[in-house]
Amino acid sequence: MKSAIQELTQTTLFQKIGDICATVNTALGAQDLLEKSLHKIMDLYGATRGSVFIAEGGSGKLVLKASYGMKLKEEQSMVKQLGEGIVGRVAKLKQPLYVEDIASDERFQNFKLRGSYATPSFICAPLLVKDQLIGVINIADKETGSRFNETDMQLLDFLTTQVALNYRRIELHQKFKRIVREKENLKDRLGQTDQEKLNLKKQIVVHEKLATIGKLAGGIAHEFNNPLDGVMRYTNLCLDHIQDDEVVRGYLLEVKHGLNRMANIVRNLLACSRDEHPASQSVEIKQAFEHALSGKMNDIVRKNIIVERKIASNMPAIPDLGIERIFSNLITNAVDAIERDGRISMAADMYAQVLVISFADTGRGIEEENLEKIFEPFYTTKDIDKGCGLGLTIVGEIVKSYEGTINIESEFGKGTTFTIKIPVPEYDG
Repeated sequence: MKSAIQELTQTTLFQKIGDICATVNTALGAQDLLEKSLHKIMDLYGATRGSVFIAEGGSGKLVLKASYGMKLKEEQSMVKQLGEGIVGRVAKLKQPLYVEDIASDERFQNFKLRGSYATPSFICAPLLVKDQLIGVINIADKETGSRFNETDMQLLDFLTTQVALNYRRIELHQKFKRIVREKENLKDRLGQTDQEKLNLKKQIVVHEKLATIGKLAGGIAHEFNNPLDGVMRYTNLCLDHIQDDEVVRGYLLEVKHGLNRMANIVRNLLACSRDEHPASQSVEIKQAFEHALSGKMNDIVRKNIIVERKIASNMPAIPDLGIERIFSNLITNAVDAIERDGRISMAADMYAQVLVISFADTGRGIEEENLEKIFEPFYTTKDIDKGCGLGLTIVGEIVKSYEGTINIESEFGKGTTFTIKIPVPEYDG
């Protein structure tokens, strides 16, 4: 009786062998490769039973990884030791073998054939890569009932070499991908570490600058307090004595307001540098904005700047931790950024318990690479006679004192928008 292989034409045989060798191209992974290769090899031989065992490195164990024609109970308990049975013997000797009839084969006199086998004939070959054992493939039970021969064994030995090479190739490819992933993860972690280091360095620089502000503010407070007190006292005396001359009285009131602003600037500088904020009364948003706006009206009129306000009617009063100073600095920056015929828009509304203030201008905007720097102390793009780079630093610190956030969007040549969010927990709508 001819074997399944003998019945194949040479062309068909080569096609089937080539298909087995190319299994790696369709395999999704090492396990998939073993299952597909085993199935195709069994089909080539017309076998109904087959198995693939993979060696566990250094343990001396061979673990069943793929099988067809075996009962589930057999699969679950199938672990072989080197030298044990046909599979173990092939693994130990690293040589293929065929058994025509296990009952009459002197090499396996003590081997007891399981009742699940249909025939007493086997072929078995090691999966080797340069004499390194990968595993073993065992084929049994031809569908025709015929027995295996030496030619079958030699062909299986060739096929197992291809399977072993493909198996190792997939393993190495998966290992390579794992290393690449680990490298990328490491790069990400290193990148995060570098970013954290950079952020920490920036914080150190900022705190050093804030410490400098503290020393500067302390000196200013010491040097300014006495003269300011004196000028304020005499201004109040003049106001008490001026009753009829409304023009002079108006001038004195402007002087007094300017002196109060000077004193407030010093207090804000101290609060900014010491991480503490002056306690004061509540203030209305509209009132604070209009007061801050009045200080820049001359420049606003001169540059023909339109000011738009959209302040909701349900605005709650908030603690006066420096909200007018925020408006004053933002208005000053906006006016300086507009050459002529521009627009300043301010909107304020409550969303749930969050006060949202939007402040936009149509000035020259800020270049993208400078956006991260604008809140740093002493950073400025203005001429030296127009600013020293503390305005937005103070704005940022005052917003923090409200436990709020400030976000900036800017497009160079088109304008800038600041969005400030301040939580107002006591607001009930």
